[in-house]
Amino acid sequence: MKKYQYLAMCMLMIISCKGNGQATDPDSKNDNPNPETTTPILESDYVFSGDYNDLLTLELASRITGFEASKANKMHTMKGMFAEILRYYWENGREVIKEKSTTNRKRETYSRSDIVQIKWIDGEADMESFLDFVDLEKYPELYKINDVGEAAYWNPKKNNLEVYYRGVSFTLQVDISFDDISDKEKTIALAKLIIEEQIK
Repeated sequence: MKKYQYLAMCMLMIISCKGNGQATDPDSKNDNPNPETTTPILESDYVFSGDYNDLLTLELASRITGFEASKANKMHTMKGMFAEILRYYWENGREVIKEKSTTNRKRETYSRSDIVQIKWIDGEADMESFLDFVDLEKYPELYKINDVGEAAYWNPKKNNLEVYYRGVSFTLQVDISFDDISDKEKTIALAKLIIEEQIK
């Protein structure tokens, strides 16, 4: 009887050890996992340095506007703060005419700079935080722009573009004419350049 108990215990031990996760096949090793089952590594390991100049350069601003880089002015306000803005601007003689008052009909002319600017850069963003920032429920006028990063929304009231791509979100604006459609197209083209040349 003891002989059968001993044999039964040995069988139970063999059965319980079989499923412990150890390989029974000597050729089966975990050193070389199946490449089809591993998570793909992104082509870019981009990490935003915190310097706005790393995303929007004078060369890119000049290229998108067609204006000479040597004639540009630069304004970089609130560095290191949440409201930081990097702006390149040109004084090309663009003028805005406004009525001073409705009673005397006097007109005043104001000069208007041509600008390219980036602001609200978040180098630790994810899609959820980006959508919270954009807040489509609060700002229903925003509409999606396809083929720009992982997500992009145009704000027709502010004439700017909110962009998210690979952990970086930013707000971009090109204002170089009185044609809103043309400025929008330039802004979208600049966003694509920043993604392709600065982030990828």
